[in-house]
Amino acid sequence: MRVITRQFTKEILVSTLFVLTALVAIFAFFELIGQLDDVSKDYPMSFALLMTVLVLPDRIYEVMPLAVLLAAVYTMSRWSASSEYTVLRVAGMSPARMALSLLLPGLLLVAATYGVGEFLSPWSERYAQEQQTLQRNATLRARGYASGVWVRDVTTNVRGEEVDRYINVSNLIAGESNATGAWRLFEFSPEGKLMRMIRADSAHFEEGKGWWLHDAVAVTYPDVDPRSTEPTDARIVTEPAEDFFLKSSLGPEILGVMTTKPADMSMRDLDRYLKHLERTNQQKEQYEIAFWSKVFYPLAILVMLALSMPFAYMNARAGGVAIKIFGGVMIGIVFYAMNNLFAYLGVLNTWSPLAASLAPTVVMLVAAACALYWVEKR
Repeated sequence: MRVITRQFTKEILVSTLFVLTALVAIFAFFELIGQLDDVSKDYPMSFALLMTVLVLPDRIYEVMPLAVLLAAVYTMSRWSASSEYTVLRVAGMSPARMALSLLLPGLLLVAATYGVGEFLSPWSERYAQEQQTLQRNATLRARGYASGVWVRDVTTNVRGEEVDRYINVSNLIAGESNATGAWRLFEFSPEGKLMRMIRADSAHFEEGKGWWLHDAVAVTYPDVDPRSTEPTDARIVTEPAEDFFLKSSLGPEILGVMTTKPADMSMRDLDRYLKHLERTNQQKEQYEIAFWSKVFYPLAILVMLALSMPFAYMNARAGGVAIKIFGGVMIGIVFYAMNNLFAYLGVLNTWSPLAASLAPTVVMLVAAACALYWVEKR
């Protein structure tokens, strides 16, 4: 059993490496071709190559289940064509024992995929974004918002009353994670009255404390009873420009989330942002689905290995290796399409994020079990 497991592990890992290299090379080629129109004196070819390299970790994470499926289908088809698996079946190897033999390479590949998706891919995405911003002398802005980053923060004032803050940060500064551009901050009472507005030219964050707003102007509005018709001496108070310290649990990592797609974030960043959304009573379905997709997507590798098992039962009359590889590609495309489809449907129909993320994997696992039962009983 150990010899078979070791042989399966060696062949699947080597085949996965070759398939993954081929798939990533294709993606790199088209990524580079897509940047050729931007190549100029201000956007040299060397920078285009750098951007292409920085995209590759994300592509590796995306195609890893497909690469494992194709590698496993090739391995199973080769063992079937040479009658090696037939000998193993005659020797008493059951589908359960075969699945256990595939578990070791599967766990190794799952761990590698988690490592790429949690550490390498988010880092390369952020670094690529910063480098593009610096190269074009632009600023980091929130996705889809020309006005900058908008976030909500809930805090308490000196009297212990809850205060709603709506913060607009015009831009983040590339390469400086704790510094931002101009701020606009609006504070509302629990009754929805605007109490204070603060404008600042820039800001920087002190870890564990809060934000220093530079050249900040604070405008305080009086608490006026809208039902009263009596004249009042209350006035709007404008404080002169000075540095202003703002105590807040809102850190630069929360602002940075707004410049990144949920699918490109790590589970740690998603979990941190989900806690912020929950604390401020904001909608979080999209980020919950992205979080659970990050949890379950690498586990799909085990399902891909299960889907490859029926190919070991197919003899040469069932088609050559090329036909079986084509079938593996179709299965991989269906899984990828289902993954994206359920993610969109989960957001549109407010399905359970856990169910929407897990459904494609469960469907493919059921398909693998049915296919294996069919070829075993045939």
